[in-house]
Amino acid sequence: MHLLRVQVPDFRVLKDIDITFEQTFNPTVFPLGSLNGGGKSTLLQLIFVLLHCSAHSERHQFIANMLERVTIPEDENSKLLARFELIDGDEKIELEFTLYNDDYLRQLDIDPIFNKEMVSFGIFPKNERLLSDERSDAEIEQDFYDANIDSDPSLSPREKQAMMKALASGFDKYMEERKKLIATIPPLAKSIYKSLTIRKQHYVTSYSCNDNAIGLLCFSSNANKSTKDIKAILTILSKQVFLSAPPTQIYLFLDESTKKLLFKKRDVKRNRWIDNYESSLDEAKNKLPNFLTFDVFAVDAVISSIEQARNQDFKSFVDTGTNGTRYQKIMAELNLLMQGKKVLPQLDENAAITGIVFKTNDDIEIYPEDLSHGELKRLSIYVWLKSLPKGENIVLMDEIENALHPDWQYQIVRDLVEWGKDNQYILATHSYGLCEALTPAHVKELEPKLIPH
Repeated sequence: MHLLRVQVPDFRVLKDIDITFEQTFNPTVFPLGSLNGGGKSTLLQLIFVLLHCSAHSERHQFIANMLERVTIPEDENSKLLARFELIDGDEKIELEFTLYNDDYLRQLDIDPIFNKEMVSFGIFPKNERLLSDERSDAEIEQDFYDANIDSDPSLSPREKQAMMKALASGFDKYMEERKKLIATIPPLAKSIYKSLTIRKQHYVTSYSCNDNAIGLLCFSSNANKSTKDIKAILTILSKQVFLSAPPTQIYLFLDESTKKLLFKKRDVKRNRWIDNYESSLDEAKNKLPNFLTFDVFAVDAVISSIEQARNQDFKSFVDTGTNGTRYQKIMAELNLLMQGKKVLPQLDENAAITGIVFKTNDDIEIYPEDLSHGELKRLSIYVWLKSLPKGENIVLMDEIENALHPDWQYQIVRDLVEWGKDNQYILATHSYGLCEALTPAHVKELEPKLIPH
């Protein structure tokens, strides 16, 4: 997959963005430059969230977080968010992500049995909750009483019994309303889906802004020409788009309360070390498999690559009776990368890998403080890129040059191509050295542009 063009008319600081990434350029590495505040990080995050999260409902909250303050002009019923042109093999793909309000939905050809006032993007989250609720009536009843009674620990058993009697009529009413919703919401959602499909639009997600429901739809002009529908295209893309950036970055796809934690003091007295930006960011990484932060050293990624190579060698021995060579190969590559230093796995008594140790070629252990941030970051990037699926991936990298010597900033372009030659790289950067490793046509600039070097 190769991203050919991205257009963003108006999103936060991004205005009238129209950037092409030429497939014929060699290498397919494109620095994205501007002065601070130009929106480089915002653009990378928008591309990543739309292409990585749209096909998966469990990731839709990240899209809603990204769009939480985005509104549609009062005199309009839609707003174009972003347009992408991609190519997959010989097939060109066009995707258009647009925001719509309820007025747009009510103009669609929807089954007339439904009241137009019921038609809203707000029904889609309700529909998802109803369809995913597998509780029995008895479990629903238990949850209802637990929510209304157990929330007050001061109630005596007698008071709880009296309250259950008082709540009985409320539960009956709750179940009646629930049955009405089950009879109405799924058929209405199905009718809307059908009408959108006719228009070659795919519902992605919805969110609330200023008490108004707003829906995000994806349109593809070539949906009927392709053997894949929009959902299938988005599913493929979700596996081939990756983002890496510094852990100190403000990520727009995190929820509002998490973003505010970045500027809050930690409550050490109450030992509230979990309630901080870093731990919330770790939770997001667990839910977004194609997202990596440039921590001091991605030790888990290095251990995983060594374990995988060792396991493959063992499988080869079991299958063929011959030892594999993957472990030797990965260790040789890591040692070559470290330039005069060796990387070794640290083992426990059961030969499980518990950590990493560095040594000189004379087997003298090197302490962590004797390794530079740049060395460890370069090693982490290498291991991460080697772990990506084979094939053409779209790799978005923010401030890759941090902690790297100017010579390494120039060298990193050649490294990226060597470590993942089929990938396309889009790099948000302030590094002149990195840009000078490529032709001027490779470098894409946002306003305010970089000052000529």
